[in-house]
Amino acid sequence: MRRRLLGVVLAVALLGGCATVPTKGTIRNGERQGLAPDLGGVGVEAKPPRANIGDMQIVSGFLEAMSDSQAYDVARQYMTPQAAGEWKPESKTVVYDQRPESLTRTSEGIQLTAQKIATIGARGEWTPAAATDKADFLFKLKKVDGQLRVDSVPPGAYLGSNQVDLKLAPRDLYFFNQSRDLLVPDQVWLPQNLPSGQAATQLIQELLKGPTTRLGNGVVSIAPPGTEVQVSVPVDLGVATVALNDTAGSLRDQERRLLAAQIVWTLNQLNLRAKITVGGAPLLPDEPEVLPFANFSAYDPQASAGAMTKLYGLLGQKPQRIVGLDGASDISAQPLNSGPLAPYKAQAFAVTLAGDAGAIVTADGSHVVYGRLDPPDNAGKASEIKVDEPTLPPTFDGQDNLWFLDRADSAHPRLRVRHDDGGRVSLVETDFKGDTPVALRMAPDGVRALLVVRSAATKQNYVETATVQTTNGGKQLKLAEFRPLRLELTNITDAAWDKQGIIVVGSANAAPQPWLVSTDGSSLQLLPGAAPAFVPEHVASNTHKDTLPVIQDDAGRIHWLSKDLGWVSMDADNSQATIIPTYPG
Repeated sequence: MRRRLLGVVLAVALLGGCATVPTKGTIRNGERQGLAPDLGGVGVEAKPPRANIGDMQIVSGFLEAMSDSQAYDVARQYMTPQAAGEWKPESKTVVYDQRPESLTRTSEGIQLTAQKIATIGARGEWTPAAATDKADFLFKLKKVDGQLRVDSVPPGAYLGSNQVDLKLAPRDLYFFNQSRDLLVPDQVWLPQNLPSGQAATQLIQELLKGPTTRLGNGVVSIAPPGTEVQVSVPVDLGVATVALNDTAGSLRDQERRLLAAQIVWTLNQLNLRAKITVGGAPLLPDEPEVLPFANFSAYDPQASAGAMTKLYGLLGQKPQRIVGLDGASDISAQPLNSGPLAPYKAQAFAVTLAGDAGAIVTADGSHVVYGRLDPPDNAGKASEIKVDEPTLPPTFDGQDNLWFLDRADSAHPRLRVRHDDGGRVSLVETDFKGDTPVALRMAPDGVRALLVVRSAATKQNYVETATVQTTNGGKQLKLAEFRPLRLELTNITDAAWDKQGIIVVGSANAAPQPWLVSTDGSSLQLLPGAAPAFVPEHVASNTHKDTLPVIQDDAGRIHWLSKDLGWVSMDADNSQATIIPTYPG
């Protein structure tokens, strides 16, 4: 299994107090607060080479030693002095499918031939490999003082797939979106099982380096250039003391609060509280010395507005609110008969995260229409935007910006955004390189985009993420950093953001199923819960912690995953007309 990260997986995914055993990949809780993964197990300890061992043992020992990023000096003992001086293991880590037959002896040395799983960049970014990618390298050997040593320089470090979760852990560095009201997670893989002080120091140092290329200039780091931690981040009784140099002293009061939010959220993954100083003085003099995490909940990257748990949909081409999912009332669809959207017939429907406004694609495909939902008498007129068919279902971010993509099957699909500052519409530069976008979902931060795209070459759908960045001195928006997740799935029909990552509907050598996928594609597992007794086709979800994933099956009926992990159908007797479900977002 190409993306199998553990040889034997004994971890259990927890959701709502129930458990399920995964079929693929690793298990990591999607909750951000207090996240400190500990998968247990015993990693390979780096040991120096023994005397008078053979060629295969030298290479095997070298691979084992380089799997420990904290012991590259030990790994260099397996190399000739010249090769050791040229080796740059920090440049990248190649994750490969480690098997007994991966190493073979040739006339030139020891050949590594393996399936490449992913590449982890210098900043810790996980990039899944294509199915055809190989991790091949010839280890040439030479004797030094009578002992065999590796004399060829690998391109970075190699890490066997069965060691990934024992050596590394996914961590989020937090930056702000352009409006500076929501944090945006930037996931990197860093060494785990470090003492708390070292782990905290490492996280803050990475945070102060700024965002990775994945987010680029789509996000903002509040720390001024040159901001550094003075020496380290000591931890005492669960409190990490972050002593910043004087560079951060130039920040204004509001900027100081935003920088504190970045640091507090980043350290919270290690179950650490933060005490932050600048030049020896408190960063926030009017706040408690140890900053409570709750004081920064307003910047939650999941944008957990209560309205996000309310389900909506289209029934008979009219917007509806679906009630009864919580068991407090009978399950029914209630028409939204008031407001500027009411006169229109629709083929797609989206709702703001606050639940106070929505947008439709008209049934004839000619316009995207924005308007208030259940408005007061002075709600104003609908805002119509001309589009060209086909138009994908629109999507809102947490700032009520409306994103919509038309001309989807043309050579140049067109992505635009209607800003919430008076209805200004901007063109977003895109290049799908001949592939066809099938679905678009914006994250609440308005920076990260989730896409289902149909490949022109394979005629199969695939899932990728991208980020909204700027060009031309910040004047032009651009969808950039397209990153295919390269999932071992076929017949993919839909994908949506979820509190634990991404939900994807697709097949893995069987009938379509809903899958839970990490945002970088590093793990893939069945959505926790009972196997659905229907064929899923579309999914409605969002990042709120209490949102229940909803599936529309191939017959148009909807089902949602209850808190006890059972599937509940709105239409048990198959009498209900087709409803197209959507959550705010």
